[in-house]
Amino acid sequence: MSTDPNKRQQDIIKDYLLCNDCELLFSSWEKQFSEKMFIPFLDQKIYVTEYKDWLAKFCASLSWRTLIYIKNKNSNFEDESEYFIDQINLAELNLRNFLLGKQDNLHQYEQHIFPLSEINTPPKSLNLPSNINRYFLRSIGIDVLQGDNDIYLFTKLPTFLILGIVSSNLSSKMRASRVSLKHGVSRPSNLVMPEYLLGYMRNKALEIQEKRNTMSDEQEEKVEKAALDNLDKTADSKSFEAMMHDYNIFGDEIFK
Repeated sequence: MSTDPNKRQQDIIKDYLLCNDCELLFSSWEKQFSEKMFIPFLDQKIYVTEYKDWLAKFCASLSWRTLIYIKNKNSNFEDESEYFIDQINLAELNLRNFLLGKQDNLHQYEQHIFPLSEINTPPKSLNLPSNINRYFLRSIGIDVLQGDNDIYLFTKLPTFLILGIVSSNLSSKMRASRVSLKHGVSRPSNLVMPEYLLGYMRNKALEIQEKRNTMSDEQEEKVEKAALDNLDKTADSKSFEAMMHDYNIFGDEIFK
């Protein structure tokens, strides 16, 4: 999650250190997600994936890291309600125990995964920003979202959204996206998410667009030079592909 448009983002949630054993544990789940789900989805358009217990562990590890990072960045949520803080602390404890093998159930702290494919013909009523495909397909972002008594851990990867439930009245309707603890099949059909989530992602894409417009001349020249120096790679890159999806919808507006 970057607030500086002149700083290139290298990775997600690297402001704290895990012990070596935890790093190895987490990296093994990341490797399986990358090889069995992320790369096939990204490169081969394989949208239906069978998975085992590694996916629940991977998603829970992302949700836990998102929670810890946002909690630290917001001074342990000291300005939030007692209900919110209690729910967050319980979620942190349960996710940690699950990841360390101290409990074999996530209970209410379900993990949900949403594949994000390109948008080709969005309804004009959605008023989507002209970088929406680049946001869906290439950006990274994390947050803790709350509305009424619902609390979600939001971790957005390129082409995938991981939503960890802290508390939710919608979980019974979200069964299609829920990650099973032992094994299951992930497929992009009949997926239900909180109504405000699309609006939230639309606003985050708009924020990125606005920050891009404030990029310094020096940084913009660096970006253009890097693209020109690697024309073949740029034209074949996933970022260029996402940009072309946006261009097909919005035309020259994407350059403004």
